[in-house]
Amino acid sequence: MGAPNRMTEDIRRLAYRVERYLRLEATERLTMVTTLVVLAAATMALATSAIFFLSTGTVKALTLWTGSEMLSYYIVAGVLLLIILLIFLLRKPLIENPFVKMFSEQLLDVPTVTEQMMGKNGKDENIRKLAESLVRELDEYEEEGGEE
Repeated sequence: MGAPNRMTEDIRRLAYRVERYLRLEATERLTMVTTLVVLAAATMALATSAIFFLSTGTVKALTLWTGSEMLSYYIVAGVLLLIILLIFLLRKPLIENPFVKMFSEQLLDVPTVTEQMMGKNGKDENIRKLAESLVRELDEYEEEGGEE
């Protein structure tokens, strides 16, 4: 009667550890995505300001050269539209491919919990060792005053 209860307790503790691991992984991924979004928004705001001031300075410099402020604005607008067109045409190698590579490394190259538990050969021994180590770790955590 003691063995089935111990096994049930081990499975319960293993499930608890797997749940905690999954929560930690999800938190890490969400933190990374949130950081990237905030960084991208701040960079976009600063880049927009920089482009505005650089364009204004370029217009003032071109006005001295062309003698017409209106022509200078048209020249700067044409150059900016040309840059936008180039970025649109080269979006795959400049934007899509780096993001696909980054996301695939973050999401697909990390072994799943099942793969980590099973190892490469899928033997029951690996599961037993993992369960024992997780139970020991959980016991140490509870002894240190952790909550379950």
